[in-house]
Amino acid sequence: MTELVNYLKEGTLPEDEKEARKLRLKARQYELMEGILYKRSFLTPWLRCVGPLQAEYVIKEIHKGSCSMHAGPRSVVAKAIWLGYFWPTMHKDAQNMIRKCSDCQTHRPVTRHPQQPLTPITAPWPFYK
Repeated sequence: MTELVNYLKEGTLPEDEKEARKLRLKARQYELMEGILYKRSFLTPWLRCVGPLQAEYVIKEIHKGSCSMHAGPRSVVAKAIWLGYFWPTMHKDAQNMIRKCSDCQTHRPVTRHPQQPLTPITAPWPFYK
């Protein structure tokens, strides 16, 4: 993200032509307003790009906050986007955070699959006299 911010502020591109082209294409989706990076979105006007610490706080507040419902990662990410936040690893971060939540692990649905595959027991019926 720092290369992107530097490009939007000062117009500096990396030395490698391929990387410079990728950065120029990626920069079309972003805008720097008053020192804050925003991403264009189809659903909302602008999504504010946040760093790792702010992203962790946003996930915690949505998942464990005062009006939380301990929802899954998909709905946590959807709510974060709806609130106007964005960061590149939001799906992975939400999934890792929810896996660490002790309440969610305690009350999650119990899987009904056996730990090991069932082994069939053959009956000696054909040899029975």
